[in-house]
Amino acid sequence: MNGKTLNIGIVAHADAGKTTLTEQILYLTGAIRAPGSVDEGTAATDGMEIERRRGISVRTACASVRWKDCRINLIDAPGHADFLSEVERSLAVLDGAVLVVSAVEGVQPQTRLLLEAIGRAGLPCFLFLNKLDRAGSGWEKALAQVERGGVRCLVLSQAEGEGGGDAAVRPTCFASPDWQEAAVLAAGDEALMERFLTEGSLPEEALWMALAELVGRGELYPAVCGASKYGLGVGDLLDAVCRLLPQPAPLGGGLCARVYKVEHDPVLGKAAYLRLFAGELHNRQTVEAAGRREEKITRVRAVEGRKLVDVESVGANDIAVAYGLEGVRAGDLVGRELPGLRAYRLAEPLLLSRVMPEDPADLPKLTQALSQLEDEDPALGCEWNREKRELWARLTGKLQIEVLESLLAQRWGLRARFGEPSVIYRETPAAPAEGFESYTWPKPCWAELRFLVEPLPRGSGFQYECLVSPGRLPYRYQAHVEAAVPRALRQGVLGWQVTDLKVTLLDGTWHHVHTHPLDFFVATPLGLIDALRRAGSQLLEPVLRVETSGPQDCLGRAMGVLATRRAVFQPAAMEEGRFRLEALVPAAEAMELPVEFASATAGAGIYSARFSHYQDCPPGLGSSRERIGPDPLDRPKFILAARSAMAGEIP
Repeated sequence: MNGKTLNIGIVAHADAGKTTLTEQILYLTGAIRAPGSVDEGTAATDGMEIERRRGISVRTACASVRWKDCRINLIDAPGHADFLSEVERSLAVLDGAVLVVSAVEGVQPQTRLLLEAIGRAGLPCFLFLNKLDRAGSGWEKALAQVERGGVRCLVLSQAEGEGGGDAAVRPTCFASPDWQEAAVLAAGDEALMERFLTEGSLPEEALWMALAELVGRGELYPAVCGASKYGLGVGDLLDAVCRLLPQPAPLGGGLCARVYKVEHDPVLGKAAYLRLFAGELHNRQTVEAAGRREEKITRVRAVEGRKLVDVESVGANDIAVAYGLEGVRAGDLVGRELPGLRAYRLAEPLLLSRVMPEDPADLPKLTQALSQLEDEDPALGCEWNREKRELWARLTGKLQIEVLESLLAQRWGLRARFGEPSVIYRETPAAPAEGFESYTWPKPCWAELRFLVEPLPRGSGFQYECLVSPGRLPYRYQAHVEAAVPRALRQGVLGWQVTDLKVTLLDGTWHHVHTHPLDFFVATPLGLIDALRRAGSQLLEPVLRVETSGPQDCLGRAMGVLATRRAVFQPAAMEEGRFRLEALVPAAEAMELPVEFASATAGAGIYSARFSHYQDCPPGLGSSRERIGPDPLDRPKFILAARSAMAGEIP
């Protein structure tokens, strides 16, 4: 054992065989006595009741195995598009990914999405071309579809025969001139090619080193053929990962770790799963969490097989499970941020739904439960309307509702109902405008501000600039304004988050006697809402990129269904009697689209949708939203509520 530790994520389109592959790895490495079955609900990494019942993975699972001279931490991420935030978060802590591609269905919509995310992260990737035991499988076709996306691949093992129940997988003969030539061409190294042409063959170790360098940079994807249901090709995959993926060096000194998963243990409390990039984590250690607070770790565990074991410490490049970090959420950093960390994008919640307990007396308990679930998945975005005593949740898809209802029942014994989801809109200024606020009464207070708001091109987000000199407005008050502006933009004139704008602080004054330290937190929302009211608001609607495929003779009906939903089409492509059609569809029009598309293709079509962008909402469509919390458009009530909050009261 040389101590090499690798953190590998297994990702795939739903039903490609990802969890089955994980089970076979656990079995082959001796972590479990027998591989479980997704269909029978016995998979070791599917611990939730809904995962066993539906045969899908909805939460990231972790296991640790040993293969030859490697310790491999396996992270099995969800496959359904509704849980993309879990996948993106997992990619940020990995050394490499295994992308499972079905050799029957080929590259599917979620497969393309994962390829994009892996490429964007520059993450080393291995392909497992699965389901070679199935009739009609073809690994060459699946590999060609992957390569069409601009990915360079190299086959390390391939199938014998045409696929079916008697499928077999054989490793490529690494010493053969044909394979060496293919490997050298894939490497694209002129010196290596010249040596191969001169000598006719290469030392195996030199070739592997060249390939490992490319794989480590994410420039070459090794491909292994197999059938995870029967364990075919699994050993070849593990060999390839251990041989071609180098263990990364620690990023630097001091502690640096990212929380990629949060669980709540009924006995031990919150459990934070962390990937350590530098430093060491040990019991009773005080750490900086989420960049703003110090917390003390009460217990540290390591992952061994499928179990958690108590340890005194965990070092860099490994996975730790820490208890006592009560303030952390999934995605947070523990320790300090270091150069070289992989960034990740949160999935865009597009749906808003009211959550109601079956028994009204359970509302406080439901609020607490959803707060815990938001720690586990910050994309959930729960909101509490204090005035109306209403609880709302931001969702990424309808399947998430079923998962949340199951979790609430299973873990808290709560029966809750989610209202029919509505689309989350945004708003932006329709024109440049100035706004002014003079907050000088009732005393003691003094804060005067003048803002300019300007619309920006779609997708620009938010920009801020201050043109006030510190002689006129001290830096400490400028900092208060800068911190308050993003909060004030969470709800605009129409009640939605304001985006695609620049906010400029043009002027500001204070009083050396009357100014309270928090006055500018009160004045900022009032001045901004005045500017936004004068500018007028343009409603923005979310747009989905819809990818569909189905039998060629169903194309007309499928296009007809999409056309009624304000779809903007890309040209359709035909391949082997099936069409592939992409379109941009407003999210508000796509609520029932999966059902309608399934009907149009007689159940033989494949439908996938993901967020694309926000665009101007046509006049007469869309809707405003009732504001949650004090409304700065009602100035007297807003000031009263803000001053009560500053005095420590609950408005």
